[in-house]
Amino acid sequence: MSRRIEIELTSQRPDGSWTWRAAGAREPKGEMAGDLIAFAAKVGDELTVEAEFHMDGIEIIEAFEPKIKRPLPETLEILGSGRDQPLVTTQLVANRKGRDRDRDSGDRRGRQDRRGRGDRRDRDRQETRRDDDRPKAKRLRPARTHRQALIDSLPEEQKLVAEKMMRDGVASVEQALRDQRKKARDAAQAKQKAAKEAPEAEAKPEEAPESEAGAKPEEAPESEAKAKPPKQDAKEKKPSSDPADEFLAAAGKLLPRMRSAEWRDRVEAALAEIDDVDLRDLRSVVVASENGATDEETKAMAEDLRNKLTERVDREHAEWLAEVAATLADGRMVRALRLSSRPPKAGVPLPQDIVNRLTEAANAALASDTPPKRWITVLGAVAFSPVRRTVQPQGVPENPDKELLAEVTKLSERVPHIAALFGVEPTPPPRRSRRGAGAQAASRS
Repeated sequence: MSRRIEIELTSQRPDGSWTWRAAGAREPKGEMAGDLIAFAAKVGDELTVEAEFHMDGIEIIEAFEPKIKRPLPETLEILGSGRDQPLVTTQLVANRKGRDRDRDSGDRRGRQDRRGRGDRRDRDRQETRRDDDRPKAKRLRPARTHRQALIDSLPEEQKLVAEKMMRDGVASVEQALRDQRKKARDAAQAKQKAAKEAPEAEAKPEEAPESEAGAKPEEAPESEAKAKPPKQDAKEKKPSSDPADEFLAAAGKLLPRMRSAEWRDRVEAALAEIDDVDLRDLRSVVVASENGATDEETKAMAEDLRNKLTERVDREHAEWLAEVAATLADGRMVRALRLSSRPPKAGVPLPQDIVNRLTEAANAALASDTPPKRWITVLGAVAFSPVRRTVQPQGVPENPDKELLAEVTKLSERVPHIAALFGVEPTPPPRRSRRGAGAQAASRS
C-alpha cells in the first residue's frame, strides 16, 4: 500500500544515493536510490514522493519534481474620477392605477386560495402519515476515544494498519482476512490435487515397451536422478511476499485489540444514552460483548448495559401495551393494528382481551359496504399484525376495483383466507435482485 509524503533531503552519498527524513520532523527517515531523482536537487530540498510502507521500513518508489511558484500577474490600479458620489441611488416609481392594483390583488388572492387548499391537502397527508408511523429512535454514534488512544500507542509502521481499520471498520478487515484464508485453502487444495495427478502422468511412459522407449532399463534411474534436482531447487525458491498479505497479517495481529477498543467506545456511548438509543443498537452492543469485553472492567460494563437494557425493554413493553389499549379505545383501529405489529420485546404475545378487541374491530371494518380505499388501508394493517390469522371479514365488495385486487394479491401469502374470499390464490411477493452492478453489466452484454 503506497501513499504520497513530503520529505527533506539530508545528504548525498558518493554512490549517488540520498538520505532523507520527513519534512519538518525527525522521524521517519531512510534512504533512496539516486536514479529516482531525474531533476536537479540538493541537500535541504523538500520533495513529494510516492512511498510504500512495509513492516521493516519505508521504501521510496518515485520522486516528483517540486512545482515552481509562478510570479503574481501584473495588476492595474483603478484610480476613478476622484469625485465623491453616493454608492447607492434610489428612484421612486409613480403609483399605478387603482384598477390595475385591484386586479393584481385579486390574482394574488386567487393564487393564495389555491395554494392554501394545496397546503391543507399536504398537511392532511402529513398528519395521516405521522399518525401511522412512529418516530425514529436515535442511532448510536460512538466516539473514537479508545481507538485513537490505541493508535497513538502503536509503533509507526503499525499506525497505518490501525488507521485503515478504524476508517473502514473492523468488520471489513475481518472479511478480508476470511477471504485471504479461503484463498490460501483453495491454493493448498489445488496443490494437493496437482501432486496427486503428477505420479499418474509419470507412470504412463513407464508402461510403454522398451523398443519404443529407446533406452535401457538401467538408464532410467539416471534420467530420473537428473530430473530430481530441478524439482528440489523449485521447492527451495520462496515466493515473493505480497504487500496485501503483509497488511492482512499485521491486521490479524491488531484485530483483537482494535475490536476491544471499538466495543469500549460503543458501550460507553450506549450507557451515556441508554434511554434514547435504538434498541437494535443496544442489543448489538450486548451481543458484541462476548468478544469485546476482555477484562474485569469491560465485563462489568457489559453486565451493567445488559441490566439497563432489560429494564428499558420491560418499561417500554408496558407503555406499548397501554398505548395499544388507549388507541383502540379512541376508535383508531388502524393505528392500534400497526402499533401491535411493533412490540419492543420480541416473542411476547398480546393479552387475550386486546387480541379479541382488535379482531372484532378489524372484522367490522372489513365489510361489503366498506369503500375500496378503506379496505386497502385496513387490510395492509391487518396483514402485518399479530391478529392476521384470526380476522374474518364480514363481507367483501361485490365489484372490487383493480387497486384492491392488486393489494389482495400482494398480501395474499400473509392472509390467505382473506385472499380466498376474492378468488385469489396465495402468491409469494417478487424477490428483489441482489446482483451488483458488475453482474448486471455482464448480463446485459
